[in-house]
Parts: sequence; structure tokens; C-alpha cells
Amino acid sequence: MGKTADDVAARLTSLTLVLLAALALGVGCDGGGGSGDGDGGLGPDGGGPGPDGGALPDLSAELYDPDVVPTFALELPPASVDALNQDPLTYVTGTLRYGAEVVENIGVRLKGEYTFRPLDRKSSFKLKFDEFVPGQEFHGLKRMTFNNTFEDPSWVAERLTYHTYRAAQLPAPRANSAWITVNGEAYGLYTNLETEDKRFLARWFADNGGNLYEERMSELVPGGEDAFELETNELVNDRSDLVGLITALDQASDATFMADLAGVLDLDAFLRYCAYEAVVWQWDGYCYTRFGPNNFRLYHEPTLGKFYFLPWGMDMSLKPYEQGLDVFDARGLLFQRCLASDACRASYRTALAAAADLVEGLDLPGRVDAWGAQVRPHVADDPRAEHDVGEFDATLATVREVAAGRVTDLRDQLAR
Repeated sequence: MGKTADDVAARLTSLTLVLLAALALGVGCDGGGGSGDGDGGLGPDGGGPGPDGGALPDLSAELYDPDVVPTFALELPPASVDALNQDPLTYVTGTLRYGAEVVENIGVRLKGEYTFRPLDRKSSFKLKFDEFVPGQEFHGLKRMTFNNTFEDPSWVAERLTYHTYRAAQLPAPRANSAWITVNGEAYGLYTNLETEDKRFLARWFADNGGNLYEERMSELVPGGEDAFELETNELVNDRSDLVGLITALDQASDATFMADLAGVLDLDAFLRYCAYEAVVWQWDGYCYTRFGPNNFRLYHEPTLGKFYFLPWGMDMSLKPYEQGLDVFDARGLLFQRCLASDACRASYRTALAAAADLVEGLDLPGRVDAWGAQVRPHVADDPRAEHDVGEFDATLATVREVAAGRVTDLRDQLAR
């Protein structure tokens, strides 16, 4: 049975429909997804339907359990340490220990831009299990990401942001807090963040074989397609899909904006994406950026031929900036063009109202309290933290205050 546009749209709005659609397509843990690499057939939370209609176990779920702070131990031989000190962004060989489990000969490298720290400080890490051993996995994952959380002294705001997006059935990573050691030395508390790779895409989309782009302070302007970093299908390097989105945006008129973009962009998903940037006060992203487009990815779903925005780098969320966040102060070009269109602006107001209704039932302040209590002992024990417990307590209180006031603020602005 072929995939239809309705199948794909359903995956973005309902996990139940995700599983039913996958079952109807005959998708198992090694099928579907459009890429043929065994990454298809997973639900947003990791599980998928088995051949008899029962649920397959989610091998990665325990790694991202929000109620647990797991410990991951990295081991790097001297040659790998030397290599990372010379070239920190190139994978070197290492070993990961998790409880009694040991995965050898994995790829390990450092990561980060503004938050980059060398190995003798509190580095962020990327792990790639099949870098040196083809087909090697860990709990059904090919990659993992450990963020040092320097931009989030609360240690919970980034996690809470992804939790909120996922509660809205918007594609976003799973995340929890984790304790990391390197060669037996404590590196401290990290955000254990699900990597946005083809396995991640398969959890959310009917076809994970499309182009995934990461922004590099990139905007959707004519000639700007090469400023995005292509993270899948790199050897083919066909950016005609992105050129199509840029061209449609450039040629769209305010009067027919939504119709002009409908063939290349899932507008409903985009409007909800922006609405949740407003919910979590993400002023370092796309829709409300203060410093240029930042912290997002674009995925082109080839079955529908439409683009979707994916959140990333949300560590500045749920923290005030300047005098507040005006929900109609569009910064990203695509969002600016939307609000210049009467029809798109009206649709955005509807998306904002729906977001406020959903968030009202999530008890974000309660999450802040629970996760804050969970990580506080680890913050106190973190030998490489750049923020002390006093900063943690103060930032956590700010995050709680912001989270508690978001619904009222959104509704007040919608009433203007």
C-alpha cells in the first residue's frame, strides 16, 4: 500500500495515527521510511508496530527517561585524546560504558560553537556508533549528543522546551539530564539530547530519505541555499528542494501567500512551530530571533514534497530578553511574510490560541520544580560547571516564573 499525503500529515498530529499508518504500510523495525537503511517504522517515542500488530519494544526509551539521570562513561585512549586536542571536530575512536553494557570502537568528537569547550574543560560530545564499525548501534541508536548546558544554568529549560514541542506533536528530540565521565574523571551534568538524524526523522515522518539542512545563521533568500549545511544525502548534494522553497517565498504575494507556499511548506506545522517559539520565549531561534536566524533545521519530506522546521539549540529558551517577547514582532523572513498576509496572520492567531490552551494543561512550573529537584544534587557535585548552585537556583526561579506566566501573556497579547 503506498504512502499518501494524509498518511504523512497524520504522523505529525497524532502518535496513534503514526502507528496505525505504519502498520497499514507493512512497516516493521527494519522497513519503510523511504531510505531502505532500516531507519523506518518508528513512532515519535521510539517504538513501532510489530508484524503481529503488537508494539515493538523501544530500545532507546530508557536512555531518555526524564525521571532518571543516567550515567554514561566515555573512555578515550591517549591517541584519541591527542587527536581531539588537535582536531576536536573529527571523530576518534572510543568506548562507551552504560551500566554493564560496553560499546567499543565508537566515534567520538567534540561539538559546539559559542558553547564549545576543549577537552580539558567541560566539552560537549557527539557519539557516532557506526563511524568505525558499519551497522553498529546502541539501543537502536546510531548517534548520541551530550550538551554541556553552559547557556542554560537552570539545567532544565532546554529539556522543558523539547518536552513542550513534543507534547504539541511537533517533531522534536527526546531529552533528559545525564552524568558523564571521561576516562574515569567526572565531567559533570549534561543534557542528553536525542540526535536529529535519520533515525529521528523516521520516528516522525513517513519518509526519512529527504534532505535535512542545518542553518548556519542562514536565511531563506535567493542564492542563500548554499549557506545551509546539508546533513543527509551529502554526496548527491541536490539542493533544488531548498531552492524551490526560497523561490516560492520570494515570488509569493501577500494576498495569496498561503496558497503560494502550500506546495512546498507545511504551513500548519510552521505556524505551530512559531507559536511554540512564542510559548517557550525562544528569542534565539528563527521566528523571533534577535541575532539572525539560528537554532533550527529544515527537513524536506519527499513523499509530500514539503518542508518542516525542527527545533535545535534551545538552551536560551524560557529566559527573558529585553522587555519581553511581542508575539507579532516577526524576525525570520518567512514569518515576517506570513504576518504581512491577512490570511496567514489570522491563521497564526489561531495557532497561538491553540498553543496557549494546550500549554495550560501541561503544568510547566510543576515540571520545573520536579526536574530542578532531580538535578540539584548533581549541579552541586559538578566539578566542571561554569555556574554554581546559587546561579542554578536563581535561573531556575526565573525559568519557573517565565513558564508560569506564558499562558496569560499569550492570551493578553491575542486580546489586543
